[in-house]
Parts: sequence; C-alpha cells; structure tokens
Amino acid sequence: MFSPAAQAGTAYNALESSALNAGLPAELTIPLAAPEARAAGEAVAYTAAHAKRLAAMASAGLTQVNFVNGGMDGQDQYYYWGAPASVKLVKPAQTGILRHWTSNAQVDGVPVVDLIVNSGLMKAGPRPYIVPESHRADYYQDLHGVFFTTPDFPAGQLWMGLRPDSDYVDFTVDPAMGALYLAPGNYLFPCPLNVKKWIVDEYLKWKRTGVMPGGMAFTFGQIEREGGLRSAIDVPVTVVSYQKNGKVTVLRPDLLKKPY
Repeated sequence: MFSPAAQAGTAYNALESSALNAGLPAELTIPLAAPEARAAGEAVAYTAAHAKRLAAMASAGLTQVNFVNGGMDGQDQYYYWGAPASVKLVKPAQTGILRHWTSNAQVDGVPVVDLIVNSGLMKAGPRPYIVPESHRADYYQDLHGVFFTTPDFPAGQLWMGLRPDSDYVDFTVDPAMGALYLAPGNYLFPCPLNVKKWIVDEYLKWKRTGVMPGGMAFTFGQIEREGGLRSAIDVPVTVVSYQKNGKVTVLRPDLLKKPY
C-alpha cells in the first residue's frame, strides 16, 4: 500500500543525505540514522540533560509562585518553582521494569494503552507533578513529562482512582534515558511542557499584540520560564506487557526476568 508519509520521509532522508555528503568520496559518506533512531536520540539527550538540571534544583529550595484558595470544602492549591528535596537522579536499568497507568483514558475514542502499544511511544501529559492531600495540593510546575511507577508499587497510593483491572503498560527504555525519582512509586522522564492548543493560540496572540488576556499571566509566565513554546518529545519504549480491560498480554517474555 502506498503511504504518502513514508514516501515523503524517504525523499526527505535522501535529500538530507545528499546535502550532508555533498563532495565526499563514496567511502567517506555519512549514513543517516533512521527517523526512529533520531527520535530516540533526541529523547535520550533531552531527558538526560533536564533530569540532571532538575535534580540540582532539589538542593536550592522551592519558590511559591501562586496560591488558589479552595474555600471551606475545596482543596487549597499551592504552586511552586523548583524541586522538592526528595527529587534525585535515577537510572532506568536500576529500577527494572517500569509501569505507566493510563487510567483507561482515550484519545479520539482510542484507548491510550492501544496507542502506546502500537506506536512504542509515550507522550507527556498537560499537568505537572502534583502531591495531593485531602484539603491541599502542591503543584511543582517545573516537573512535567512522562510519569511512571513500578509494577510492585500499590496502585491505590497513586491518587489516580485506579482499580486492579485499570489499563497499564509495563515497559523498558533506553538505559541512557534521564529519569527522576520524585517520591515512593513516583518517577518522571522530564519532557517539554505540554501546552493545550487553546493556550498556545492565546500565547502566540499575546506575543504578537502585547495584550495579556485576563487570568493568563501565571500560565504564560511558566511558558516563558521554559524558554517559550517547545516541540513535543515522545519517549520511545519497549512494551514488555500490558493490561487492557483486566486482561494481561505479554509481548516480551524474555524481558520479564532480565529487562536490561
């Protein structure tokens, strides 16, 4: 079957290779990595650099940048820049098999667990690391990306409303990926801030006109702190097994005992 996207990708690679190797003898031409390899390399480089940067913040203390009063029956929300003292670098190979609970979420009617299994990619969500309690929630604005846990950590302690039959993916990653330990059962691959489209549109309008929309100063301030809008970076994964609708399917039994 003809695929315009695949055809375009082949043509792009050929053009890029020709430009890169122009004037070089055949024995010195530089082979280009496949798009998948380039994407994986980008994810490794980004997560490694930013995990190191964020771990260093843990010793610098926190700066409270916003507060929302939840009222008598609501949840007070505290927003911080920086990283809690518990945050530290961790190597995926030391953690073993990793788990990402999808909470039975869907995108355009497609279960997220299917999207991950079929693509081998995980995407950052729109929310930062949040530590919730009954009447309070702490939002750590600098800690965002792809969150994960481990298979042995009790799902009920993740504050996600999970059930034993909730969807999840167990996986491994490139051992060079940068990762952070946040708290027991909570880990993070740092990725660029995932900004919703309507916020992107308002932000770009503000940059063009200089007119700040009401109630957006805090949100735009975080984008500016991140260096502006950034392209998404997906996390390539090797799916070991997954659970969907309570049924577990093992794809890589060879990795169950020796994931790395």
